[in-house]
Amino acid sequence: MIHSTSRVKVFLLSAILFSGPAASGGAEPPATRGAEESSAAYFNAKVRPILETRCVRCHQEKRAKGGLSLATRAGLLKGGKGGAAIEPGAPAESVLIQMISGEHPEMPKGGKPLARDEIETLSKWIERGAPWPAGVALREPVADLKDWWAIRPLNKPPIPEVRNPDRVRTPIDAFVIRKLEEKGLALSADADRATLIRRLTYDLHGLPPTLAEIDAFVVDNDPNAYEKLVDRLLDSPRYGERWARHWLDVVHYADTHGYDKDKRRDHAWPYRDYVIKSFNEDKPYALFVREQLAGDAIDPGNADAVVATGFVAAGPWDFVGHVELAEGTVEKEKTRLLDRDDMVTTVMSTFVSLTAHCARCHDHKFDPIPQRDYYRLQAVFAGVDRGDRPYPNVSIAPRLAEIDRRRETIRRKRDRIDRAIADKGGADLAAKIAALRDDLKSIEPPPEKTRSIPRSPSNGYHSFIETKQDVLKWVEVDLGSAVAIDEIRLIPARPVDFPDAPGFGFPLRFKIDLSLESSFEPAATALDRSRADVPNPGDNPLIVKTVDKPRARYVRVTANRLWKRTDDYIFALGELQVWSNGTNVAARSKVRAFDSIEGGLWSARCLVDGCDSRRRIDAGEGAKLVEARSEASWKLDRALCAFEERIDPELRSKRDSLERELAELDGAAVAVPKAYQVYALVSHQARPIHLLKRGDVEQQLERLGAGALSCVPGLDAVFPAASAEAAARIALAEWIVDPKNVLTWRSIVNRIWGRHFGKGIVDTPNDFGKNGSAPTHPELLDRLAIDFRDGGGSFKKLDKMIVCSSVYRQVSTHDPRSALVDADDRLLWRQNRVRLDAESIRDATLAIAGRLDLTPGGPGYDLFRFKDDHSPIYDHDAAEKIDPADGRRRTIYRFAPRSVPNPFIECLDGADPNVNVPVRNTTITALQALTLLNDPFMLAQAEAFSERLKREEPNDSKRIDLAFRHALGRTATEHERVMFSAYIRDHGPANACRLLFNLNEFLFVD
Repeated sequence: MIHSTSRVKVFLLSAILFSGPAASGGAEPPATRGAEESSAAYFNAKVRPILETRCVRCHQEKRAKGGLSLATRAGLLKGGKGGAAIEPGAPAESVLIQMISGEHPEMPKGGKPLARDEIETLSKWIERGAPWPAGVALREPVADLKDWWAIRPLNKPPIPEVRNPDRVRTPIDAFVIRKLEEKGLALSADADRATLIRRLTYDLHGLPPTLAEIDAFVVDNDPNAYEKLVDRLLDSPRYGERWARHWLDVVHYADTHGYDKDKRRDHAWPYRDYVIKSFNEDKPYALFVREQLAGDAIDPGNADAVVATGFVAAGPWDFVGHVELAEGTVEKEKTRLLDRDDMVTTVMSTFVSLTAHCARCHDHKFDPIPQRDYYRLQAVFAGVDRGDRPYPNVSIAPRLAEIDRRRETIRRKRDRIDRAIADKGGADLAAKIAALRDDLKSIEPPPEKTRSIPRSPSNGYHSFIETKQDVLKWVEVDLGSAVAIDEIRLIPARPVDFPDAPGFGFPLRFKIDLSLESSFEPAATALDRSRADVPNPGDNPLIVKTVDKPRARYVRVTANRLWKRTDDYIFALGELQVWSNGTNVAARSKVRAFDSIEGGLWSARCLVDGCDSRRRIDAGEGAKLVEARSEASWKLDRALCAFEERIDPELRSKRDSLERELAELDGAAVAVPKAYQVYALVSHQARPIHLLKRGDVEQQLERLGAGALSCVPGLDAVFPAASAEAAARIALAEWIVDPKNVLTWRSIVNRIWGRHFGKGIVDTPNDFGKNGSAPTHPELLDRLAIDFRDGGGSFKKLDKMIVCSSVYRQVSTHDPRSALVDADDRLLWRQNRVRLDAESIRDATLAIAGRLDLTPGGPGYDLFRFKDDHSPIYDHDAAEKIDPADGRRRTIYRFAPRSVPNPFIECLDGADPNVNVPVRNTTITALQALTLLNDPFMLAQAEAFSERLKREEPNDSKRIDLAFRHALGRTATEHERVMFSAYIRDHGPANACRLLFNLNEFLFVD
């Protein structure tokens, strides 16, 4: 407010400033530091708006005219010869009041004088001591864009009248034709049917139409043939796969963390499948938004709703910053700030098309987004981390019910056999066995003692996984020297990171051998259970007590029938103990195995580490518990052996068969996961969020609660305070899908439009701000937004309206006269010719070669050799990964790393998953031509295409036409037949197929 032309008053102010007492930062002096909250409320409600709108533009920290900053209290009290700009408690003596008062006030310079009530407000504030809330710094108000097109209210415009109504098939046509007529232009003619089915199928499926589909459509005389084609394509599961690819680009989904330690996310794929499923089911857009932001809070029992929160976690994540940096450090806070920034960027760019992240360090320079709004959005995600979390298996109940029904039937059969056995003299042993089983069940510590037993840091030994059950595996311990062996204990595994599975990996058939030599020649057998299946011991150790205390140095357990896990087989043990003279001599001994998984909590050395995968068994209560259970288990085992000896061989065979069936059903029940895992948001208590000066975590200002953007008319930008973290996400989701949120509905219909025409009505789909583009057809955009919003948010309904329009059905032929008026075809006087995206090229190549596997969903397949290391290795050059048999599913199902992109996809302009990609770049480079011509994948598909043609058409002269029809959707011309015949003679049919894959006509869609 001070200007150099007023020499007397400036000199006076300088004298006051430079001779007064020193200020203590921006805080209030001791006399006012304990002011009531009403003082701060008065300042924020009355004083702050005046200073920010009338003063701070010229008098701020970096641009302090006359040397005065009014952005902080310290600025007002800045020292000088004359004292301070204000005298707390004395407004009449304050130079600030003097400069803005009088008939011709000096300030604001060049602006409208302050109103009398504004001067009175400032005077009253100074009279109260000029209270100023701690940490508050004033800022120049953000740009006033209240009349900006993106935030104007949605008003449904009437369908315009046009001079050529015959071309109007949907309301879209009327809006586009009207704009063309204003420029003296007109729509181009309709494309032919062969062009239309190819365009539609690639557009809605990302795949070429089959020959049968082309033939059927071309000859269909039904007036509604085109609409029927559209309905068929929209109803196909291929639709969701195609449109999910666009969505995953926008939210920058990938299957690894990114950054320098690009670790795998093996459970990210359920979110990808959720997106595909949502598009296929035509999920209402409002529900689609709610689930992705807060589905776990809105409907926690719904698997889809929990998986949907993978949206928030889809972007990159700094493993080093989050896992390896120490808590309480500045670098840790920076990591979390950047992580929340990614979430805010994704949410705001995706759903409302605004660059809110530009307000991280200062108020947005172009759009009406103050920095305070940005940190309110950060507060929404202040209680969110990324990680694996369980989600409910909704199919578990009926599957378990069927297993229980079958088990009960088998138990009744087994009980009848047991009664028959008891009738033949086994009743006494049967009663003894029942009593021993009860004794064993009773040996379990109370919960309070279980909690006191240290948890196991390891799981034990785990063999390699096999596809067949009757495979030989062994593991042995070297005791170091020969000892007299009293007892051997096999303690089953029960890993805590696996669905509840007592007796995990315990073999169905096995034996225990002892030897003095590592070659086990000669060897003595301590226990042989290798000829008949044995019941799974569950959590009970299997005890083998020797009679004559044989001496041995080596003890080996050999399994010859493995435990069924899910669809594969393994051998695992939690611990192996060898007791001699009251000591477990196997503890920490050397272990060898036929094979062993060495990773995570599994290792051969963990077989003798004193832990059984649940708790430590060599310490305190754990040791006592195992000792008691061991003795009871041994007694039960002896009784069972005696019982088995009395059983009639035929009855034993029947009983064994039933026991195997029960064991298989038990395994099947265990294999039914109670919950699956998804990489998504993990909710916890919200961390405090402060406004940060210049975005610096070390310069915290006022603490802020959760909120959204204040620039959207009719919506509250500050959310109610709530203790539950999820409440803020629910509030943000409701703010986004509110019918009054004009940005949301304009944003999504613009994205859909852009996918059909190559450009949106606004060609900056992530930026509806002042730096973005203006809409070419604003009335049409609003009409589509309102119809979409009020029509239930149906993607398929909007897609059908667009592709059924005359605008969409046009030819893509160039017209020089129209191009003079609209060279970029922004007014849509023709359809835009587009190049296939990278995934469509790969999928189409596989489809035409006859190799495409349409199996949907599930974990992604690797197109690389993976090595888990300090920084993982993704080797795309590995020969066996160029064209793997399991890699012929659609490209959307591949496992996508961030740090090392697939070179084939990257070369063809695939999306970079490290950033949000609303529109892909389309380039034409020499490297692309070389890739399509020479990449090993393309060579393999050319060979496969050639073999397919031989199978389908034995006639050489007709085979060229068939090749053209598969690849291009049309027959070859006579000239092309002659050229290709000569080419095949010189270079072979596979190279001719390779040539077809390199034609522009294959790579581009008219």
